[in-house]
Parts: sequence; C-alpha cells; structure tokens
Amino acid sequence: MMQAAPPGKSALSWTFDITVITTGAALAVNALARFAGSGGIDPTWLVTFVVGVPLIALMARFPLQLSRAGVGIEVGFESAVLVALVVQGDAWGALAVWAAGQTLAQVTKPKRVDVRLFNAALTVLCGSAAVGVMYAIDPLGRTSVTELAAVGTGCTVFFVVDYVISAASVAFEERTSPLEQLRYSNGLIAGLAFVGIDSLGYLAALVARSLPGWASALLIVPLATILVASRALSRGSEHQRRLTTLFDASGAVQGAATKEDVLKWLPLQAEKVLAWPQVALRYDAPSEREVGAVLDDDGAPLWLVARTPGLSRSARELDRQALEALAGVGEQVLARLTLVEQLARQARQDSLTGLPNRALFTERLEVALASASARRQVAVLYLDLDGFKSVNDRFGHAAGDELLRIVAERLAALAGTRGCVARLGGDEFAVLLLDVSDVEQVERVCQRVLAAVRREAVVAGHGVLVGTSIGVVVSSGGEEASEVMRNADMAMYSAKGLGKSQYAMYEGSLRDDRILRLELIEALRAGIERELVVHYQPVISLESGRIAGVEALVRWRRNGSLVPPDLFIPAAEDSGLIVPLGQRVLAQVVADIPQLVAAAGRPIDLAVNMSAHQLHDPDFVDHVRAAVAAFGASRLVLEMTETVLVQDDPHTAETLHRLTSAGARLAIDDFGVGFSSIGYLQHLPVDVLKIDRSFVRDIDAMPRARALVDAILVMASALELDVVAEGIERESQAEVLRVAGCTEGQGFLFARPQPLDEVLQTLRCAEVRALAPDLD
Repeated sequence: MMQAAPPGKSALSWTFDITVITTGAALAVNALARFAGSGGIDPTWLVTFVVGVPLIALMARFPLQLSRAGVGIEVGFESAVLVALVVQGDAWGALAVWAAGQTLAQVTKPKRVDVRLFNAALTVLCGSAAVGVMYAIDPLGRTSVTELAAVGTGCTVFFVVDYVISAASVAFEERTSPLEQLRYSNGLIAGLAFVGIDSLGYLAALVARSLPGWASALLIVPLATILVASRALSRGSEHQRRLTTLFDASGAVQGAATKEDVLKWLPLQAEKVLAWPQVALRYDAPSEREVGAVLDDDGAPLWLVARTPGLSRSARELDRQALEALAGVGEQVLARLTLVEQLARQARQDSLTGLPNRALFTERLEVALASASARRQVAVLYLDLDGFKSVNDRFGHAAGDELLRIVAERLAALAGTRGCVARLGGDEFAVLLLDVSDVEQVERVCQRVLAAVRREAVVAGHGVLVGTSIGVVVSSGGEEASEVMRNADMAMYSAKGLGKSQYAMYEGSLRDDRILRLELIEALRAGIERELVVHYQPVISLESGRIAGVEALVRWRRNGSLVPPDLFIPAAEDSGLIVPLGQRVLAQVVADIPQLVAAAGRPIDLAVNMSAHQLHDPDFVDHVRAAVAAFGASRLVLEMTETVLVQDDPHTAETLHRLTSAGARLAIDDFGVGFSSIGYLQHLPVDVLKIDRSFVRDIDAMPRARALVDAILVMASALELDVVAEGIERESQAEVLRVAGCTEGQGFLFARPQPLDEVLQTLRCAEVRALAPDLD
C-alpha cells in the first residue's frame, strides 16, 4: 500500500521527448525557412503572420481536456487556424505561422521548460503530419468533397498523433504502458469534438474564397463563443464528475470498518476522483512533479500523493484540492475508528493497569470452562488486597493507583502466558489458571501469589506492605462463569475471616454460610432500633477492688436469644451497618449514664467501642460532643482497635484530635496484637492502653508473658498512659498484674457483661470483694 516517492524521468523518457522536440524543431525551422525563402513574402501573408500568431497563442488558452479538467492530455482548438491557412493554398506559410504561434503559446504557459518545448514541438509535428495527409489526398484550393475529406482526415491524423505521442510520453515518464494511459482518457469523444471544431477552419477558408476579406471577421463571434462554451462545458462537466465521484468516494471511505481498509481504499478512491491510475499513500512528502494532501495517522503525517507530469498550475491545484478533500474524509474516519477502538479496548481492558477487565476475564473463563475436564481443570483465584485502603488514605489516590499497577505487574509475571490476570475493580484482581491437574498445583500458585503481593512496594517515595486474601475455585467444567466467580468471591471472604494474607478453597458450605450471612445482615438492619441492647462489664481497680468504670458492650436479642457478637459485629462492619449500630449504642449509654452514676454514687468512666467506619461519618464528632455534655463529670472513653491507628491517614488523625477536643478519652483495645501501634503513640492523642487477653492468659505461668506485660507497663508509664488488663479470669493473674503495677483490669473473675439492672446492683457495692477476697 505504501510506496516510495517515484524517481525522475528515465533514460527512455528523455530519449523519447528529445526525439519529439528535435523532430518538431526541425520541421518548424524548415517551414520558416521555406516560407521566408519562397521568392518574397506576400504582404497578405505578412498580415496573416502578424494576426495569426497571436490568434493561435490566444486560442491555445482554451484547450479541451481529453480525460479530466486540468489534468491529462490537452488538445487545443487553435488547429482550426492551421486548417484555414492550409486551405488558402500555402502549406509552408501555414506551417510557419503555426510554428510561430505555438512557440508563443508555450512561452506564455507556466509549465516546466522541457514540457513547453515538448508541447511546441509536438504541435508542429502534428500540424506537419496533418498538412502532409491533406495534400496527399487533395491539392487543396478548390472547393470539393475530396477537399473536405482531405481536411477531415488531416484533422483526425492531427488528433491521433497528438493523442498517441502525448500518452507515450506520459507512460515513459511514469514507467507505465502507453495503452494504460490511453485507457484513462475519453479519446473517441474528444477526437470527434476536435475534428468538428477544426472544421470551422475549413468554413473560414470557404468564406474567404467567396466573400470579401472583411467577411471573415464575422466568424470571430461564433468562434469565440464556441471556445468559451467548450471550455466552460468541459470544466463544468469535469467538476460535476469530480464532485459526484468525490461524494461516492467519501461514502466508500466512511464505510470502512478498520484502519487497514481506510488506508487501502483512500488511494483507490483518489484514482477514481482524479481519473488517474497512480495515487499512493506514503510517509514522504510529494516531490515537485507531484501533488499531495497530508492526513494525521495517529500523530504521524501520512501523504496521499498523485503524479502530475506536465500539468499546468491550475491543473495541479485542482488535483491538490481533490486530494485534500479526500484526505480530510480519511482523517475523520481514522479518528473515528481510533476512538471506537479505544472505547472497545476500554470496555474490555482496565485503563489503569492494562489488564483485562471483568467482562473480558469472564469471556475467557467461559471459553476455558467449555473445554475443561477432570484431567484439565480450570482454577480461578479471586484476590482482594489487605491494607490497600490505608495506603490510599495515607498517601493519596495517585499512590494507590501506583500500588495497583505494581501488584498487576507482579501477578502478570506469575501467570505468564498460560494464565490470565484481570483487575475486577477497586483493589480486586482475578487469576485464571488453565490445565490444572490437582489442587496442590493451585495451592503452590497461591503461595507464590501471597509472597509476591507481600513484597515491599515503593510508592510516593515510601515503602509500603500490603497483603491479599485469595478465594479459590477449581472447576472441571459444567458451570457458568458467573457461578464460578460468585463462588470464588465467597471463598475470598472466607479467607479474610481466617486473617490477613490467607487463601481459602471454595466449599459447598460457603454458599450456605453466605446466604446465612446475607440473611443476618438484613435481620440486623431491621432490628437495629428494636432488638439491640447494651450490657455493661465493670472495670476494677486492682489496688482497691473498687469499680472504676464500665465498658458498654452491644448485644443483639433476636427471637428471644442473644446472637454472639463475633457473629454480627463483623457482618455489621462489612455491610456498613456499624455506623448506625454505633449511633444506637452511643444514644443508649447517654440514656443510661444518669442511672449508672447514681448507682455508683460518683462519676465513672464509661467506655464505648468505636469502629474505623465511624471516623468517616461526618456527624460522629457532633454525636460524641453531645454525649460528653450529657455525661457531665463522668468520662466517655472511646475504644478503638489497632487497625484504626495503622491507617494513620490525615483524616483519621484529624478526627481523633477532634474527638479528644470534644472531651472524649481514647483507648487502644486489644493492644499488642495485629499491628504494632508503638510508633503512633507518639503523635496520636491516646489516653489508655488495654492489654489483650492473650498476654494475660499465661502471665501467672510463663515468664515470657510476664516480661511482655512488664514491657507494656514500662512503656505506658513513660508515655503517661493508663493501663487496663483484659481477660482476667484467675486470682493469680490479678495478683501478678497488681504487683507489676497494672492499676485496672476487667474479666470474668470480677464480673461478666451484665444488663443494666444487674450492673446497677453491682455498682451499688463499694467493692467487689466477694469476687476477689484476696485483693485487700
């Protein structure tokens, strides 16, 4: 399709053109010499020379185009003057005037020198051939049918010689066949018009024979009218043809379905518009013998180029305009196809990572399932990143996007060419494994995926660590892709339940668990206002045995029985119900605080658990501020897990400071498990550390456990933080903690979580000696 720029004229072309020029020049010199040396110049012929030469030059400005307007082989009507002069009876005089007139005509045309020399010589050669044929048939000078036949035959010879030699010259220059050049012209129609017009010259000669000389002037008006009309008709017809062809060509190009079709059809349609067989698309600009129009090919200039050998300036301009119009259409179509291609790619490809998206992954999974068998199973790994949100919140969305790209590259490298990796959306990915022979093979891949994702990634100039939870489905076929994806999603949530950076295989029971979970969420949504109750667990001073405060613990009474908190609290977190649930608990403790204070006989600390989701609730700080005001002298303690602190994004830190400014105290619950919070204790407004029960469980039996608690107590003392030990169930544990310097504790040794009426009774006791008699 693409072609190199055509080279210059070949040796054959130059030889042919020089032969024509030499022959024409010799004939012109011979005619002028014979005319001048014919025994004296007749005054009448002198006038004829003076008038005829500019007349020929003028009529040469009104040619008829053989093939298309402004392009191709031009044959003028000025040969009618030659016919008129020849019939007058002086062949050499006629040829002399003809040669001089054609020379003047070519001198005034804006073409290359070699083209003008060739055209002048060709017209002399054609004129000489026509005159020779006329005299061979009839001596001329006497009106007769033979004379008329001689003139008609001579005009025909003139046209044929001009037509054939011109076509041959163009063919040799273009390195094509002369027959191919002749095929792209309307030779027959143009020849008939040419002979008909030239017959006017014979008519002028007849008038001059039978009428006075001035009567010949009567032919000027009809001759001028014919010339102008033929010029206008020729151009108008060609313009109409071009417009029609250009419209059809534009429609054809616009109908192209691919970029390759556009690049293939543009030169073909341009050839139809220009009626010229040599049009090409290339990246080289047109040479001086060419015209072209540029179009944008995805940022690169692409040229639609046509050869214009020997054409006039106006002809070249017409060709250039036609090419520009067609190139404009082509550029619009290319832009449209590029946009369609981009939209199609976006519909099937993730724009951030370049991976297939969910739609394309599902299509490939459907194909894989259709050919799966017991020996060639298909496995789907459904990934959800652990800790991605904290990276996004802490360093910004640009850093989060970069992390997603890094994970995508690692997964793609693991999958290689035998698997398919897709980004499903957000921080979820999927991996499709083909030709799986056993589950152990899939588990090995899962281990590699966990290790690859767990490697440190540098984003925004910081090293970050994330993990991933993986749900796995292995299928032998016979399932819908949507079902496999749904099962893998359920397995992924099961993996999250096992802890971070785990994988879980799908089992049928997961479907039932998922259904139960959804039912549980809907029941919780409906029962938040009516079925939630708050129980209170006392916090005891280990030195005095007195109740220092209480912790509010939400309970869900459904159908007459309590739903375990470790069942519905995670469901509330995942579904977003934790926010209205937290609001409900806070409202309840505000309602209960007057009775609790009255029962204790003094202000107390009341702790309420706080979720990370609540920190993003725009109304949460206002709710806390109102609760603090209702507490009066008592203190509201908001307990949060270390997962809240590890996010450490600006919004979380700001909200925590706003909460303390509102009058609440902050406590870290389950301190020492999950994530290390030590680094955040320096700049976050934490007041209380609650030692996790896992450290307390063996404190009275294992020195290492005692050492860990001692370290926590030393750190808390240095940071001026209060400490509460959780999960105290034995008196020996309480004693070790008291001796170590822990001031407060809670657990079943002292009291279980109690409904309001029971905790009121407990608070009315000054101490809990009945439960801990050895704490005096």
